[in-house]
Amino acid sequence: MDLYTGIIVFGFLWGAWIIYRIHQRRSSQGDVAGGLVGKPKPDPAEMPRLGKPTSITLDQIKALHANHFVPDKNWSKEEAALILDSVKYLRAVCREVSSVDDDEPSLEIQNSLLKFILTKQDIRDYVRKWGEERRGIGMGDFADDQPELTKNGQYDRVRIEAEKFFTKN
Repeated sequence: MDLYTGIIVFGFLWGAWIIYRIHQRRSSQGDVAGGLVGKPKPDPAEMPRLGKPTSITLDQIKALHANHFVPDKNWSKEEAALILDSVKYLRAVCREVSSVDDDEPSLEIQNSLLKFILTKQDIRDYVRKWGEERRGIGMGDFADDQPELTKNGQYDRVRIEAEKFFTKN
């Protein structure tokens, strides 16, 4: 075997050893095909930006503070309205699921359901339209009422998610 053949054989063996080490490290982390196969990207855990930044109103800031939010001055009025509408919607769902009229769900439950609503495009769009319709008939940004919700696919998905928090194991 001449020098060039030895270098090529050494290169192949060294490359195989590196690939084996990568595979071994990924296997020890519980991800057998981690570096060898492309994984699907997880769903984004944030809602896309809406409206003109910095257009949030003072009334919306007050309503957000009243609901335990720390609003950012860079939020748009559409984003603030969507958050307020989502909170109203999820509280109405929780009231129906838990059958308790007086008590609000805990902040942990509200935050989980809010994240669920805001990160699912069809639910987010439905709640946004629902809130715009409410404001169109004269309801305020965060009117103190207990709305009757339309039972549809989006409602069912939010209800199923809410039932995870309210069912006894």
